[in-house]
Amino acid sequence: MKKLILGSTLLFGMLQMHAHAEYIPQQQSTSALAAQYSHMPTDALYKAAKSGQAAAQFYLATRLQSGQGIKQDVQQAFTWYKAAADQGISSAQLNVGRMYADGIGIGKNETLARQYFEKAASHGDNRASFNLAVMEEQKKNYVGAYQWYELSTRDGMLDNKVINMSETKKVALAANLTQEQIRAARERADKWIQAQ
Repeated sequence: MKKLILGSTLLFGMLQMHAHAEYIPQQQSTSALAAQYSHMPTDALYKAAKSGQAAAQFYLATRLQSGQGIKQDVQQAFTWYKAAADQGISSAQLNVGRMYADGIGIGKNETLARQYFEKAASHGDNRASFNLAVMEEQKKNYVGAYQWYELSTRDGMLDNKVINMSETKKVALAANLTQEQIRAARERADKWIQAQ
């Protein structure tokens, strides 16, 4: 009798699990969404972007910036990149930072450029860390530049070209820094990573 009760309980439990599994919506992976939006016709991409789909906003912005299959419009590209960036798309944050830094599609604004580069860097985009290092180096803040170059060699989304450029820059900067300054820059890099 115990076996019959146990068996029917297990069978009933399995049927319940099966019923609940049908209610779980299947979500596409990020890479599947990226592939979908990168090949989507422009009209459908506009519709998806207007509905708030961050990945669609990013891909629409890239088309508008390059003029790929659509009239080039850097102001609109900036608007769509910013919409995607404000939803947490790190590549869009990087592009918004670059556009603010260079005054493309929007007025030049170093403060906002830095904010968007830092957002992208906080998601591990080492291209953003590299851009922050360049900004610090232009201000002649070599310890700050070394810190960001250091971060760009160990952030999460590692672009090997950026790593190589950063290593070269660190060697050049090290010639003008004391060992204490280098140590301080590395400690600041460690603290920044830990704070993320």
